[in-house]
Amino acid sequence: MTLDTRHYIFLDIDGVLATDNERYYLNVKKYDQELNVYGFDKKCVKVFNEICAKINPIIILSSDWQHHFTIKQINDFFERQGITHKISDVTGTAYGDKFTNLSQLEECRAYDIVQYAKKHGIKKYLAIDDLNLSHWLDDYFIHTPRANEGIKQSGIKDKILSKLLK
Repeated sequence: MTLDTRHYIFLDIDGVLATDNERYYLNVKKYDQELNVYGFDKKCVKVFNEICAKINPIIILSSDWQHHFTIKQINDFFERQGITHKISDVTGTAYGDKFTNLSQLEECRAYDIVQYAKKHGIKKYLAIDDLNLSHWLDDYFIHTPRANEGIKQSGIKDKILSKLLK
């Protein structure tokens, strides 16, 4: 198998692009009627677009959104939200979408990402998630622990670029 050396981002949505400010506080202007979800934080979109402009990544959706929407629906939503890059694929979920606790969800999400990377011979990748996947992904992971800030948290963009460009 030939190793793929392009840059890949395994992307979660909630807590990364869709912050708690959009999801839990009614903001009718940001509500998307088509998908029945709240829009993304504009500052998170700006940061994500800056990252994408710099490294032109292939984006693989690792979010639970893959259980509810098609790639086309998500890409259309991304476009409406101002995201410049499209989702190329989804990780799939070896264990479905039923979990008994957060730790199990984190472990399964990390497992799905690692399996996807191995199956496709991906060498340069980074998972971005508000779940803590560091125990399983170590250097291949950036945590956005403050769900009300997501990817716009101070220093996150630089960490992402640093890890992908090394």
